[in-house]
Amino acid sequence: MTDSSNNNVAIEVRDLCKIYHSDRSFWHWMGRAAGRGREVDLEALPAEAVLALNRVSFEVRRGEAFGIIGRNGAGKSTLLQILAGTLESNGGTVEIKGRVTALLELGSGFNPDFTGRENIYLTGSILGIGKQAMDLKYPEIEQFADIGKFIDQPVKTYSTGMVMRVAFAVAVSVEPDILIIDEALSVGDILFQQKCNRRMRELMAQGVTLLVVTHDTSFVLNMCNRALWLDKGRERYLGDASTCVREYITAMSAAAGNQVCLSAESAVSEQRNLPTVLPVDLTDCQRLGDGGIELERVWVQDEAGGASRVFRQGTWCTVTVLLRARKTVRLVSAGIEVRDRLGQVVFATGLRAIRRLIDGIEEGDARLVVMRFKAELKEGQYTLDVGAGAGEAEDNTWQRILAAAILEVSSTPEQDAVHGMVRLPYEVGAFRVTGAPV
Repeated sequence: MTDSSNNNVAIEVRDLCKIYHSDRSFWHWMGRAAGRGREVDLEALPAEAVLALNRVSFEVRRGEAFGIIGRNGAGKSTLLQILAGTLESNGGTVEIKGRVTALLELGSGFNPDFTGRENIYLTGSILGIGKQAMDLKYPEIEQFADIGKFIDQPVKTYSTGMVMRVAFAVAVSVEPDILIIDEALSVGDILFQQKCNRRMRELMAQGVTLLVVTHDTSFVLNMCNRALWLDKGRERYLGDASTCVREYITAMSAAAGNQVCLSAESAVSEQRNLPTVLPVDLTDCQRLGDGGIELERVWVQDEAGGASRVFRQGTWCTVTVLLRARKTVRLVSAGIEVRDRLGQVVFATGLRAIRRLIDGIEEGDARLVVMRFKAELKEGQYTLDVGAGAGEAEDNTWQRILAAAILEVSSTPEQDAVHGMVRLPYEVGAFRVTGAPV
């Protein structure tokens, strides 16, 4: 790999090829090509050889977020391994400018017998960072990873989520010019994923280049400027991220015969008893606002009325909020927001949504607000924010609880896949044309 001569380009890939082989015929073919001093002739490959990358070309500009999407086996991870320098190509060129840190296979650079602390210093040494410099960076790394006393335990005792926490904390703290990520964040809990995404945005604002392979198209839409769609080792689309995702989802939906859909509903009654199930534990939740209204308790229930955090796609989720006035207030609004792992609001509802506010609460009085929505969301984890504020002013928040609960949406093989974030109601038909075209 050599440095790119263009200062605005961080990564330049030209006609990149990678071939995997299974027998001696490959080496005979490679020997003939090398002996004749010719470029690799892909058309003459042995039948047993697998062409993982077929003349792939693209550029990534400095400070850009670049996504790579595609089905399993498309060549995405192979491409990142070549860019990270852990795998050699069979043809083409790769030019890199700047220090690269990569999160490929989780913990691939970690010694399982070393502690987390020892592996942090080992990674710094591999990247050419001396012990004194790592001593200065270590407190930030330890705080970001946030695994407590396990930092001094052998990595072989860690869960995959703990390994990811330490690996990501190191990667973003060693001042990379280029950060390469291969699906690593998919194993973490949603709160840490949101924390990682905030950090990546901070790095991008500082001019760091981000290159990420993911199956999560919402990540590409929200984080990436441009994207590459790989299909069987070839470029299917290269350009604007939103267009790339749209083309990819359209093709995948057409291949699987799937559609995308969402339904939602709110329900509030005049009088209701408190739920009989256990409420959400709000002890460690972050609360914002001046406390004019206090959110005392929150319940999350499934269709059967049981306390639950896991919901099948298409089933109802009921959120009940007990709020109490700490001062006499006139118009009160309350609601919820459901956020994905990027922190993006994918659904919100509340009293304003039905244009029905609570008209006057005396100091010390309490009210119940009940909201129901159908969990027509992409499979995965979501956080639930709960808030209450002045009905006449949207920006006046008396109290807001961030991540009051973590919800998980699951699906069954019989259900249509949700390729986007939500499932919208749809009708599809095909008809013969009658009459003359207008």
